[in-house]
Amino acid sequence: MCRMLGLKNFVFRRHQKILENFFELAKAGKFLPGDAPGHLDGWGIGFYKNGKAVVHRSGGSILEEKQEFFEICEKVKASKTLLLHLRKSSWSGTSKLVHAHPFASGNILFAHNGTIRDFKPLRKEITHDRPSPEALDSEVYFRYVMNFIPLGLAKGFRKAAGHIKTNHTHSSLTCLFADGNLLYGFREYTKDPWYYSLYYASDEEASIVASQPVSPSLRWKMLPKGKLFVF
Repeated sequence: MCRMLGLKNFVFRRHQKILENFFELAKAGKFLPGDAPGHLDGWGIGFYKNGKAVVHRSGGSILEEKQEFFEICEKVKASKTLLLHLRKSSWSGTSKLVHAHPFASGNILFAHNGTIRDFKPLRKEITHDRPSPEALDSEVYFRYVMNFIPLGLAKGFRKAAGHIKTNHTHSSLTCLFADGNLLYGFREYTKDPWYYSLYYASDEEASIVASQPVSPSLRWKMLPKGKLFVF
């Protein structure tokens, strides 16, 4: 479970306030009934430099690593796509760097909000780009999607997500991913639609997709369930 933010045509000087508002979701973001507040089980930043995917991740609390988070964002300066993720673990004792999002394979970045309870059998269906033995549901989800990359990213994703939706127990397959040129958003859930949300808005030349609205000055719309959006 998590809070996510994707920015297409990111420029730090223009989007700094949006980053600051997103940071606040680490302690003030929505959370499910029965859970403690906060999304503090790791964080990550994915972006593109000279056309290549770059990832910075941590298994620590972003509230304790605020300076590092903003220093990285400022150094990025600008990127065709920026992905940010604040993790709230579904699995006890897993606040580790290896489980922080976004995940990367080649030039593909991927971040997930939700839980796939029976993900272990899915691991056996991954034929290449196999996950490490430590990998949990979100990384297995991503590596399974990568099985179908020869079909094209959008078509391959739809095929993979459709299989998981039909054959595996999950709360949500909601995710953001990118290929260096395009940003993709997908919202799919079996319960709690108010939590497994994705909103989008436009800001000058940028497109912004977030788990919760991160700017009161923009007009936000909810992504509908089950449709893959391309920005």
